[in-house]
Amino acid sequence: MPPRKRQARPEHLAFQVALGELIRAGRKPSYNQDDFADRVGVYRSHMGLIEQGKLDLRLSTLLAVAEALDLPLSELIRQVEARLVEDDRSPTSPSDRG
Repeated sequence: MPPRKRQARPEHLAFQVALGELIRAGRKPSYNQDDFADRVGVYRSHMGLIEQGKLDLRLSTLLAVAEALDLPLSELIRQVEARLVEDDRSPTSPSDRG
């Protein structure tokens, strides 16, 4: 029997998207995507998927991203969580429409 494809939970997908947005915003003043991917140690296409929120990162890659952004890992995660809280309070969030 082939392995079952695991469905990502909505909150995990939201985390991935918020992380990608923060990475893109954090690298733009200093690096283009190709140079940043080199610094992290991944292919540019891989970094593109990360920034689009389409990839679930391994912890080692997340640590490399934080280092490339000159942030402690805990600060990067704190910023992602803060963005998620902001998104929950935005007027366009689903919880405010119902």
